[in-house]
Amino acid sequence: MKIPFVKEHGSWVVFILSSIAGIAAGLRVRPWHMERASFFEPIMTIIGLIFLINSKAPLASALRTKTEKRAYFTWFVFFSLSGTLFLIPFLYDGLKTFIVFLPLVMSYVILLSLDMEHNIFTELLGFAILALSAPIVYFIVTGEMSYRLYFMVLIFFAAGVFKVRMRIKKDLAYRLLMVFYCAGSLLVFFFLNMHFLILAPFVENIVSAIRVRDEKLRTIGNIELFKGLIFTALLIFFWR
Repeated sequence: MKIPFVKEHGSWVVFILSSIAGIAAGLRVRPWHMERASFFEPIMTIIGLIFLINSKAPLASALRTKTEKRAYFTWFVFFSLSGTLFLIPFLYDGLKTFIVFLPLVMSYVILLSLDMEHNIFTELLGFAILALSAPIVYFIVTGEMSYRLYFMVLIFFAAGVFKVRMRIKKDLAYRLLMVFYCAGSLLVFFFLNMHFLILAPFVENIVSAIRVRDEKLRTIGNIELFKGLIFTALLIFFWR
């Protein structure tokens, strides 16, 4: 059998951009800390996260298929153990801080086992887990946890879940939900004391909610990638 990999490009985009945001925001706050710690620990952590994220593919296949379960579970164990080994430097200092997010992972696994992989709540949980890469890498760089950074990254990328649903369903409820979500996000950013311009890419979300167009999923994915790059750049520029 082929090596099972996570093929959802959107998931890797969220992970990569979240990691970049974590590193860059951390360096803006504590560049001196990074000089002492070098890049060894962040690189080890990112590699470990890649393995753990990819463990989802064989796990989902093992839960879904009636054949080759043993092979899929073997790959799941391999990716999970490899990821954990690479994360040992991070876990030594960060386990107590990040253990509070364990229920997110457990809930996601439970929903996968119930064959609810494409349920909207499951997808939001998946994005919540992927967005953890931002505060994890930030913690490695600065030695501090930033819930503020986590919620900012999560709020932005979670909008992509509603954006895809809105484009597929094309009903008024999802269009209104998108508008209210964007408005609520501005309010949250205000309370987080972050510049509202970081959410400038949400203008496209609102325009899409008002003007219904037929777009291929690939086109939507490319648009979300471009918006993600803009968001990450703005977050880094305005981070304080």
